[in-house]
Amino acid sequence: MLNGKRNDLKSFEIDLGVARFDKSSGYLFDSDGRELELRHQSREVLKVLAQDPGRTVSQAMLIEKVWAGRTVSPDSVAQCIAEIRRVLGDSDKRLVETVPRKGYRLVRPASARTPQRSGTLVAAGAILVSCLALVWTLQSRPPAAQEPPVIAVLPFDDFSAAPHQGYVSDAVAESIITMLARYPQLTVISRSSSFQFRESDLGTSEIAKRLAADFLLEGSQQFDGTRLRITAQLIDGVSEAHVWADEIDVPLDALLEVNSQISGKIANAVGHSVIDTSEARMTGGDVGALMIANAAQSRIMRSFTRENLMKNIEEQEQAIRDYPNSAWGYLGQALSLRVGLRYGWIDGDEAATRKRMYELARMAIELDPNNFMAYHALGRVLIHNRDVEAAIGAFRRGVDLNPSSSIVTMGLADALVYVGKTDEALEVIARLERIDPLYGFGLTWAKSSALWQAGACEKALDAFQSTPSMPIAAYKELAVIHHCLGNQEKAANAMQDYLAENPAWTVTHERKINTGMWTAPGVLERWLTALEAAGMPL
Repeated sequence: MLNGKRNDLKSFEIDLGVARFDKSSGYLFDSDGRELELRHQSREVLKVLAQDPGRTVSQAMLIEKVWAGRTVSPDSVAQCIAEIRRVLGDSDKRLVETVPRKGYRLVRPASARTPQRSGTLVAAGAILVSCLALVWTLQSRPPAAQEPPVIAVLPFDDFSAAPHQGYVSDAVAESIITMLARYPQLTVISRSSSFQFRESDLGTSEIAKRLAADFLLEGSQQFDGTRLRITAQLIDGVSEAHVWADEIDVPLDALLEVNSQISGKIANAVGHSVIDTSEARMTGGDVGALMIANAAQSRIMRSFTRENLMKNIEEQEQAIRDYPNSAWGYLGQALSLRVGLRYGWIDGDEAATRKRMYELARMAIELDPNNFMAYHALGRVLIHNRDVEAAIGAFRRGVDLNPSSSIVTMGLADALVYVGKTDEALEVIARLERIDPLYGFGLTWAKSSALWQAGACEKALDAFQSTPSMPIAAYKELAVIHHCLGNQEKAANAMQDYLAENPAWTVTHERKINTGMWTAPGVLERWLTALEAAGMPL
C-alpha cells in the first residue's frame, strides 16, 4: 500500500475534502497519506471524472475511456461509481453526483471536510451509512407514510445506432408507467410531468423534489432493428441510493411483456406486494402508430392551434393506412376530429364526422380492449355526441386500466362537470394535481371551469391566472369568470382577445355545441348569458 502523506497539494491532485486524488496515477489517499483501495476500473472512472470537475460525463463516454470500447453494460459503470462513493464516504452523493439520463460528475467541496482517520474507517462507515439508508428507504419511511410511495418514470436514453435512433421513442418508459399505475400500492406520476425533465441538468434529488416523488426510475434503450436492450434503475429520490437495477434483452414484440416484469420488480423493490396483471404484446406496427399519436398529442399540447390540429389529422390518417391493425391511429384520429368539431376548426358534414369519430373509437377498442387511451377517445366522442353518462363509464374504465393517465383522468373530470357532479369533479382534479403536478394549461382550464360552475369565482380566477400562458381558446372561460365577479371591462377585454382569433364564433353556435351535453341544471344558460354580456355576438 502506498503512503503519500503531505500537507501541500500538487497541481495534478484534487482535494476532495475526505481524500486527495492523484489524477496522474489514479491513486486516492486519505488525510494520513494512506492509499484508499479502489479496483482498477474504479480508479480509471475517477480519473476520467477528475479531468474536468463539474462537467457531466456520460456512461457511454466512461465506457469508451475506461473499457476501450469493449462491450459492457451500464451496470459496470454504476458498480464503479458505487465503489468510489463507498470509499469516499459519499453516501449523500455530493462528491460524485448523478445527473439523470446524462451521466455523472465530480463536484469538489466548497471547503475540505474533516479528515477521516483511515481508509478502513471511511469504507466501513460508508458501508454502514449505505445499509442504514437502504433500510430506511425500504422499511422506515416517516409515519405520514402510510400513503403509497410515489414513483416518477423519466424518459429513457436512446443508445440505438443512427439508423434506429428514435424508432422506439418513449414507448418503453410510457408502457412501464401504464403497468406500474395498475398497482394500487403505488402512486405513479404522469408522463406529461415526468417527461418535462428530458435533457435536464438537475440532479436526481431536485427532480424528485419538484415532482414530489419518493423514487425515480431512469434507464436506457438500445434497438438494433430486431432486438431491444432495456436497462433500468430505480433510485431513491432523497438519498439517491440505487434501490434496484436490471438489464433485459428482448425481441421488440415482447416489449410490453418485459415491461410488466420490470414493473413487478420495481414494486417488490419498494417493499410492496404485486398484483397480477395480464400480459400484453406490442408489435412493430403498434410502436410506429404510438409514436405518431405521441407526436400529435405533444404538438397540440404545446400549441393549441388549428394549424397543429390539421397536421395531426393528416398524420393520423397516414397512421391508419400504414398500421391498420394498431389501435393508436384510430383513437388518435377520433380525438383529433372531436377537437376539430368542438372548436369549429373543421368544415363539412358534421353528422358524418360525428359518426366516423365514434366508429374510429370503437375500432380502437376492438383492436385493443386493454388500451386505456381507446376508452379516453370513446369518452370524448360520447360527450360530443351528447351521451355524457356513457362517457363517464368509458373514462372510468380508462382510469382503471391506467390510473396514472392524466389525460383520461382529465376527461373524467370534464364529464362530471357537464352533468353537474362538480364536487366529485374537483376531487378528481385534486387527484390529478397529485399524479401530474406539471400538467399545464389543461388542468388549469378544467379546475377554473369547475370552480366557476360551483360559484367559487374568486378561486376560479386564481386558478386561471396560476398558468401564465393560457391559450386564447380558454379566454371564453376568463370572460365568464370576470363577469361572475362583476369585472365587466376585464370580461369584455378577454372576449375581444378570444374573438380576434375566432371572429365567426357566436352565442348561437355555443348553444348548439353544448345543448344536450352540458346538462347540469341552469349552468348552460348562465354560461350563455355571461358570454353575451361579455360581448360575444348572438
